[in-house]
Amino acid sequence: MAGSSKVAAGGGDRLSDLPDGILEHVLSFLPAADAVRSSVLSRRWLRAWAHAPALNLSDEHLQDRFLGFARELLARYGAPDVPALNVTLGCESSLGPAAAAWLRGAMERAVELISVTVTTPGTMHQLTLPRGMRAKSMTLRLSGVPFKHGPLVLPDPGAPTSFGALTELSLSRVRLQENVRPLGEFLSSCCPGLRKLRLTKVSGGLVADGGLQLWPLVLHLDMLEELVVDRVESFNKLQVVSASLRVLGVHSCFESLSQWGIDTVVEISAPRLDVVGWSGSLPKHISFENGSHCIRWLSGICFYLPGRESRSASAVRLLEMCSVANYLSVYIDIPDSTTPSMLTQEELDHVPQLPNIRVLSLELVAILRFISCPIAPIILSFIRRCNNLTWLHIDLSMLHQFSRFNRAYLMVPDNDDTEVKKPCQSSDCNPWKACRDQLELGSLREIRISGFMGTDREMEIAHVLFGVGVERPALERISISLFPHLRQGMDGSPVCSAGATSPAFKRMSLPFPQLLQHMDSIADKMKAQFPLVEGYWETIPRKELTWSRTC
Repeated sequence: MAGSSKVAAGGGDRLSDLPDGILEHVLSFLPAADAVRSSVLSRRWLRAWAHAPALNLSDEHLQDRFLGFARELLARYGAPDVPALNVTLGCESSLGPAAAAWLRGAMERAVELISVTVTTPGTMHQLTLPRGMRAKSMTLRLSGVPFKHGPLVLPDPGAPTSFGALTELSLSRVRLQENVRPLGEFLSSCCPGLRKLRLTKVSGGLVADGGLQLWPLVLHLDMLEELVVDRVESFNKLQVVSASLRVLGVHSCFESLSQWGIDTVVEISAPRLDVVGWSGSLPKHISFENGSHCIRWLSGICFYLPGRESRSASAVRLLEMCSVANYLSVYIDIPDSTTPSMLTQEELDHVPQLPNIRVLSLELVAILRFISCPIAPIILSFIRRCNNLTWLHIDLSMLHQFSRFNRAYLMVPDNDDTEVKKPCQSSDCNPWKACRDQLELGSLREIRISGFMGTDREMEIAHVLFGVGVERPALERISISLFPHLRQGMDGSPVCSAGATSPAFKRMSLPFPQLLQHMDSIADKMKAQFPLVEGYWETIPRKELTWSRTC
């Protein structure tokens, strides 16, 4: 206490008393311009920025003066090597050839991390990679517009090239100059230590008529552990040979070429492949040369209803290929205006039986106010194919959005309104009720439902899974996360959002006090309808309900 009083009374500069390493570490979180300005604070701070382990350059407040500042900054840095270099370009004046030339030289000095991000509505001038780099991680996003790609030129294959330290690479909104050097050949020959590779909206060069050039990606990288290609729509071949690959993600890459009837090929030779995330169409030819017996985890797969077996064909085909997988994450898309008459009892009969699946995660892609069909039978028809489940998760949070494209508006259910869309309760129009008793899930130990708001159609899901008369002998726990997520705002006032880190809803269909009243009623409603005498319910108000077995 005496020491604390002395410091408080003396008003000492405690920050300046920090060791050099900590002070420099603190400065590494500041924009470079602010870090440089800290030199005026005292002699203790003079040039401390020049030893910071990261330089964060941005033209946000510098604009036309950015390039001169950036050159001077590197010239005055306290060592030849810069541990981490982060560059953000938000002004058109920073995208020209002079900035590209400076970046090329700056990349050669980074030894840990390089990150270049263009945020302005434009594309980076042609950026040519240096012949050698010592950085371990590099991230390039060369365009601030999703549908435009900044040109990237790889080192000439005839010149000595060294990128041996590179272990992680991420390219986004990049147009490759494939006529100079194919990306796959460059990575395979110059980056032998690459472990993680992510390509997002990467395209080949332009052809004479202005269209995109089709290009193959052929990778021979024994150290590669994780590969994700996302919306890379212009490559016609993906070939990967890796003894270490464990994670493969392919998202929305073959839709356009499949529609045009262009021949597309995926060949994977990876004996340790364990996790596959796939969304969108499959190529015309796909093969796992070491077999798919090692794949245990499938995610991103989407099924479309009603009566859209053709759009779901890729998902079915992948499930059949990876039949030994035991973890499955799928989306079920129910389009707006779907009515009960549009659905049939055999709606998902094209989905194969999945006896090896132990963990199943289902997310409904639908807007509740736009569909009048029950959702319980759709979920039931899929779960019936996984009769050896031990863990089940159902995500309903999208049901309560205003629309598919408006996530900022929350639709709170109105009890009077739900009666209009309440599914028919007679056995004639609900043949799925008769099938409920045939749902054999003797191994199911845990059920988790998230995004729950207690509407009639959501309650029907609960009746199917653990309602009166449903036997679940192995069931140990039920967890129900209420929607929306409530938290304290920056000003201390309560706000609600889709998740703990999601932006707050801008509008709601009910005043906030009525929303809280509705959320409070859900717990009472669940306990009354699902007594489940083998255990007990616990409630975290306005957040979660859990049931645990006691006998």
